[in-house]
Amino acid sequence: MRLLPQHAPYIGGIDLAANNLPAREIGGDFYDYIPVSLDSWGLVIADVSGKGMPAAIFMGLSRTIVRASATDNPSPAMAIKQANELICRDSTSGMFVTLFYAILNVKERKLRYINAGHNPPFILKRGSEEIATLKTRGIALGVVHFIDLQEVEVVAGDLLVCYTDGVTEAIDSLEEAYGEKRLIETVRKYRHLTAREIIEKIEDDVVAFTGQEPQFDDITLLVMKVL
Repeated sequence: MRLLPQHAPYIGGIDLAANNLPAREIGGDFYDYIPVSLDSWGLVIADVSGKGMPAAIFMGLSRTIVRASATDNPSPAMAIKQANELICRDSTSGMFVTLFYAILNVKERKLRYINAGHNPPFILKRGSEEIATLKTRGIALGVVHFIDLQEVEVVAGDLLVCYTDGVTEAIDSLEEAYGEKRLIETVRKYRHLTAREIIEKIEDDVVAFTGQEPQFDDITLLVMKVL
């Protein structure tokens, strides 16, 4: 847990929070806030294949490489392509990492992002029930040395929700998955709360849904509200 940021940075007009609940004592999900420039911050959420100590070690390596590649780099695609090349050089375990990375332009309130095989985050737009899903072309890091990542820019909107599959694939006693639909409904219900409170409500809802079923995968959430 000490490898993950303990606090979100202060960004004027932005409410930002994240949290990780490992399925075991240690896990392989991670998130990060990366300084790109005076007016830009990189937001990362990622999921390493596997669980336990091997996943945690690979997570620490991947987070360090992504952070080093993304700092001061204004292009999400270029930064993550470089990170992938370095991860591939050091990866002999067959493990990989799915990742969503966006650069927030604080002044313009825009997000430029790539998605490397990760669960697509979504934006709930201000004053609307409309959902914008952040899908792009890309594959997980650590699979092949040279990857093609599609870079897209969108208006940051009102509320950005990033998550790992430990949220949507959590199952109840009937082996029904929590799913994206329930996640979106929960976010819509609590969209008026702070970013930290929204995360807590999602986690509580997932726990209530699964009941006595054990948590089989890490649960990680990153939420950003434009104030």
